[in-house]
Amino acid sequence: MATKPPAAAGQQDERMADLTHLQSLLDSEATSLHVPGAAVGVLFDGAEHVLTTGVTSVDAPAPVTADTLFQIGSTTKTVTATVIMHLVEEGRLDLDGRVRTYLPGFRLADEAAAREVTIRHLLTHTGGFLGDIDDGESWGDGALADAIKVYERLPQLFAPGTLASYSNAGFRLLGRVIEVVCGEPYESVVGRVVLQPLGMRDSFFFPWDAATRPHAVGHVVREDGAHVAHTWGLFRDAMAEGGLASSVRDQLRYAAFHLGLGGERPVNAATRELMRAEHVAVGVPWSGVGLPWLLDEQGGVRLVTHGGNIGNVQLSTFVLAPEHGFAVTTLTNSGPGKVLGKRVTDWCLEHLLDAKPEEVRLTVRDPAPEYAGGYDAGQWVFEVDENLVARFVLTPELVAAGVEGMPDMALALVEGGDDVTLAADPRRAVGRFLRDDAGEISFLHLGGRAARRIR
Repeated sequence: MATKPPAAAGQQDERMADLTHLQSLLDSEATSLHVPGAAVGVLFDGAEHVLTTGVTSVDAPAPVTADTLFQIGSTTKTVTATVIMHLVEEGRLDLDGRVRTYLPGFRLADEAAAREVTIRHLLTHTGGFLGDIDDGESWGDGALADAIKVYERLPQLFAPGTLASYSNAGFRLLGRVIEVVCGEPYESVVGRVVLQPLGMRDSFFFPWDAATRPHAVGHVVREDGAHVAHTWGLFRDAMAEGGLASSVRDQLRYAAFHLGLGGERPVNAATRELMRAEHVAVGVPWSGVGLPWLLDEQGGVRLVTHGGNIGNVQLSTFVLAPEHGFAVTTLTNSGPGKVLGKRVTDWCLEHLLDAKPEEVRLTVRDPAPEYAGGYDAGQWVFEVDENLVARFVLTPELVAAGVEGMPDMALALVEGGDDVTLAADPRRAVGRFLRDDAGEISFLHLGGRAARRIR
């Protein structure tokens, strides 16, 4: 991998000064967005930098530090994928092997899909079955084995390999594959294969491990500010899709490894490059999907990204620029942390890599009644009205998880097709309506998920 050479001393000093501006941005944006606490890690020019702001909890305030644990959510999927690729390197898994090769009793509602779905399909979110399912309530070693028993009832939204739709259920299944192939619990395998070799000593799956160390708690933001959300957000069957709690220092260790700055374990350079390559072209909201990295570009810089959301109360971003040996991660403890992470990332890309977001405005057209309707992606349900305002419908599962709601999303149609952009910020497409063979609207691809039209 070709990386950008380290900057000259004068340029490094100038960029170090830039980080004082980043601290000011972090402090002010966190306050205005009602993010009680955040930690930012930046890796560039061969050096690590950590910035923090705020407190771990508004009820029992302790300062956020470089060692504070946050729930990183779905960035855990990249850890699961790293274990899978380690097993591929060892010859214990075939990337294009069928899931039934490793789980002979695996069943879906669609028998043909159950026969055909592969490990690669799961890694690239192209398995086609319903991607968001209920969590169990067990912390026992059999949680994953029990969880996949319900897959025989999961509807098949599309044939494996034909469309990408973000799938937590796919990674839950990968977690079970890891357990069966290795003969030990998923969390033990991750510790042995990834966390220990990379020196990630402040990364844990179980809430009792986090509870005995400095950790952030999630917050719900209401009109009067941020309030503690008294929930962990996940049970054990969801560990492979989003269960890791980690410090910003450990996230930088993980980033350094995937940038090729941390040795050949747990996977080699060729495998890391394969993971970062585009395996599925998507278009919106990312350019493509790797194994399972979400791929994008800004200002001519290739970005390899992920991030996480635990019940809309702990949100994180994780961005690599491999050709520049650069990484930035933002860990936060409230819903608006997604916006904070985006602003921190954009600032870093612009000021440290000269990668400014393009100042373009898409040409939009009037909404049309044919797009109005209900769209269902499992736990994610949208109602789209004739003005293209998408309303997020809280399902009982999300209410039970402590999610209190998400703001409406005013969309606008992009001229010349079925792409949609944000009406208030039409700089890039954020979603797409998909049509069936008869030309009728059949899916809304929004937030990375393909939501099937139900009315």
